Amino acid sequence: MKYFSVFGAGNLGCNLISALEKKGYILKYIYKKTKSSIPRLLNSVEFDIKKIIDESDFIIISTQESHILEVVELIVANVSDLKGKIVFHTSNSLTSDELLPIKEKGGSTASFSPLQTFPLCPQKSIYGEEYTNLFQGIYFLLEGDREALTLINKIAADLDAYGVSVQKEEKPFYHIAAVCASNFFISILKLSESQLKKVNGKFEVLLPLIHQTLKNVETKGVDSSLTGPVKRKESGIVKKHLSLLKGKDRELYQILSDYLTQGLE
Repeated sequence: MKYFSVFGAGNLGCNLISALEKKGYILKYIYKKTKSSIPRLLNSVEFDIKKIIDESDFIIISTQESHILEVVELIVANVSDLKGKIVFHTSNSLTSDELLPIKEKGGSTASFSPLQTFPLCPQKSIYGEEYTNLFQGIYFLLEGDREALTLINKIAADLDAYGVSVQKEEKPFYHIAAVCASNFFISILKLSESQLKKVNGKFEVLLPLIHQTLKNVETKGVDSSLTGPVKRKESGIVKKHLSLLKGKDRELYQILSDYLTQGLE
């Protein structure tokens, strides 16, 4: 099981391709609907879906979630027998049920969801240059049938990552947690940055504080890492801050303070 093809070559897809190739897996084809400056990305109108499936041991669908079903329909419309083929998608919120039409044609399916953020598509690595493995030490959510799970557990290990077996109904909660830890964390940093801009402050002054907070969380846990006026129950400082804020900034500060206060009760 070493030959693979990928449907969807966004940031995650490109990173996954590069990481797998570094570990000895062999990329056969990349299927991407839009044209790209990367020579190995092929335009969909030029390509034979059956050829992709026939020449691949496993298929990775790393498109946006809204396009997964479109890819599934494309595959089943062009390949009548999928026995011996393993297909998995990388969506954090969707389950292997999205791939049911492939399973009904004999394929083995799973969801293989990395709890990681991929801000860039490493185009340089497509040309064989140096690449940083963003999968090292991360966790993949694994869910699907036995044959597919055997493979994706091996892939996770090969990428120096960890596999976490989850139930289908658990995936949305993992996804909410991931969105809060990543996207909402950025929203809070954006709020911090906006306050510094009012006094021509530089965001870099907060970086040591941010780094230490994350270290505290890692070593002490979330609840024990809370510091500041809410922790000390200094409501006067909170009220002063609120008096200086306006609009959405004030609303977000109030909501977050209230949320933290409830945790202390």
